[in-house]
Amino acid sequence: MDVSPIITRLRTTLAGQGFVTIAGAADLDAAIEGAPATPAAYVLPLGEQAQPHDLAGQPHQRLAQAFGVVLVVSNVRDATGSAAATDLSVRRMAVRTALRGWVPVPANGEAVAYLGGRLLQFRDARLWWTDEFQVMTDA
Repeated sequence: MDVSPIITRLRTTLAGQGFVTIAGAADLDAAIEGAPATPAAYVLPLGEQAQPHDLAGQPHQRLAQAFGVVLVVSNVRDATGSAAATDLSVRRMAVRTALRGWVPVPANGEAVAYLGGRLLQFRDARLWWTDEFQVMTDA
């Protein structure tokens, strides 16, 4: 899955909202190894699931493509994470608003759907969270 249109969408719609970094999986690897500037968002493909053929004998098939947005927020003055959790809530809503309902491939007419989210870790006053999304495309 090519996540570059998703990154572009987030950079465009979230401009001016204080994100230091909006990037892809390669940058996430570097961030995990270091201490990333926050707030940050990293987009990565999570997988895809082929759907059954629409019509018997026809070569038309749809793919459910899942991707994640890893958010990293911090507040070094609050080691318990409560301020980071508040910042996270605001950032998650901004990302969901930017993506949910957006149609990345207009020819398909399929909008991005929000699937859910979960905590990845809270370490060194940084809270790491991933929200998962899905879009249907032609195979």
